[in-house]
Amino acid sequence: MAQLKYEQIKSYLQAEAVKPESATRMPTVRELMRRFNVSLVTVNRALSELEHAKVIVRRQGAGIVAAQSSREVARLEAEPESGRKCLAFAYNDYPDENIWNTIHMIAQYTRQHGCNLLDCKIYPDTPTETILNLVQSRTDCAGLVLLFGSDRMDREQLEALGRLPMRVVAVDSMFFYSDFLPDNVYVLSPDGADCAEKMAEVLVRRGHRRIGYIRNEPRSEYTDLHLKAFGAALKRAGVEFGPEQIFSATIRSWENALDAAIAQTRGSIDAIRRLGLTALAYKSSGGALVAIRALRELGLKVPEDISVIGEGERSLYRYLDPGLTVVTPDYQAMSCAAVEIALGCRTPTKHNIFFPHRLIERESIKDLNRIK
Repeated sequence: MAQLKYEQIKSYLQAEAVKPESATRMPTVRELMRRFNVSLVTVNRALSELEHAKVIVRRQGAGIVAAQSSREVARLEAEPESGRKCLAFAYNDYPDENIWNTIHMIAQYTRQHGCNLLDCKIYPDTPTETILNLVQSRTDCAGLVLLFGSDRMDREQLEALGRLPMRVVAVDSMFFYSDFLPDNVYVLSPDGADCAEKMAEVLVRRGHRRIGYIRNEPRSEYTDLHLKAFGAALKRAGVEFGPEQIFSATIRSWENALDAAIAQTRGSIDAIRRLGLTALAYKSSGGALVAIRALRELGLKVPEDISVIGEGERSLYRYLDPGLTVVTPDYQAMSCAAVEIALGCRTPTKHNIFFPHRLIERESIKDLNRIK
């Protein structure tokens, strides 16, 4: 007996849900309707059954992703040493090299301070109450470090953290919460203004005067500061920079920033050509990376026809051709500070702490001064 269409869709999506990228994106309803030549009703029936079985999650306005909340993580390590305090580290389960590196560094610094690490993966639908209940249930918990990325905590969440009998440190935060931070909560962020100024400086130093900006990350206090500082740095250098040179779109915190960069690059190509832009600054380096191919497919080679730069170093960038120029924060210093503050080894005078960036120059920026 032939398999019914909605059962074919279920089987297909079950296979897709196994792929790592399904955590951020799976085929859309429209794609499924086209692929299986079926109606919306048939697709919805398959999706409803898979959602009930906790295989997928449907998010309003963001499509379908693989379900994560029923997953329990057990760390297969030696038994923690008795009598030692522990540091809880709750972080988004998002596929990113910097997150993995930060996890490693925080684990190492925690051990060097004579503590065990309580490793807590969280997901987009993990309530704050779950994290609070976990750390409060542990009499040996000395502090809490949070890595939420582009997700913003509301006042109610901050107040709940403020009631914990320990220090709480948000690391690599894209929001600053300067209007309200409890006495026990600290926020560590890359210095967005410093990053933007270093991006602008290298572009101007290499002779670029027509520069575009692509915000391929979710909007946050950090991205707003980054863009404002980038424009101000260019204007101080005598380079015109107006709204027509800024390309952005709505991106949610769990969506794929690389796909967003490709879509924004392709959607902006007419304006890029019309304005005669010689360089593009991408908010994240991953966006600059995938743009190299997208721009080539659109007829612009990097760096011969257009230059690119982004924020954040990755281990593979030095092996690319061309190598990708980036500005990157000091994640090691940030991780060290997070552990020391959470464990009470240092007490900063300010609750918002910003970390400077460094420039890594490679071949993705053409030196226009040499051809004048």
